[in-house]
Amino acid sequence: MKKVQLTVVLIGAILFASCTDNSAELKKLNENITNLESKIEVQNQEQATLEANKKVVTDFYQDLFGNQNYQNIDKYVGPVYIQHNPNVADGREALKEMLPIWLKDAPKFKLNFNLIVAEKDLVFVQVITNKEGDRTSTMDVFRITDGKISEHWDAFNTFNKGDKSANDNPLF
Repeated sequence: MKKVQLTVVLIGAILFASCTDNSAELKKLNENITNLESKIEVQNQEQATLEANKKVVTDFYQDLFGNQNYQNIDKYVGPVYIQHNPNVADGREALKEMLPIWLKDAPKFKLNFNLIVAEKDLVFVQVITNKEGDRTSTMDVFRITDGKISEHWDAFNTFNKGDKSANDNPLF
């Protein structure tokens, strides 16, 4: 009987020790799960912000350049707007003045976004346009601040209708 009692006490002690050890392991596991859930939530929020930034830029580009709704500029461009195109002054008022000049006599059209990439507060878009056989590829970079465009860079190249290419690769 003493052997049985000793065995029961020993098994009880082992189980108790196991529960205590498991309790510490369980606590650590729960902490790890909580940390992972927090990281996933942060990543989901960051991804949602990147998608929202891409939408601001593509909506801006289509609405102002494709649809020529110049009056909507304040919807997309923030109060501080830094311009890196040497032909346009800083500020959204300067952009408001330039858009009708750039697009004079241009038909409204659906833009072809060949590439849209968002990283941190920047959105990169590549747009291909064709006008009377001339193909222009434009790469624009926009900084987004508080959900609005606050800075812009661009580079473009036009391949004219009669030009001969040394390769079959499209413009950037």
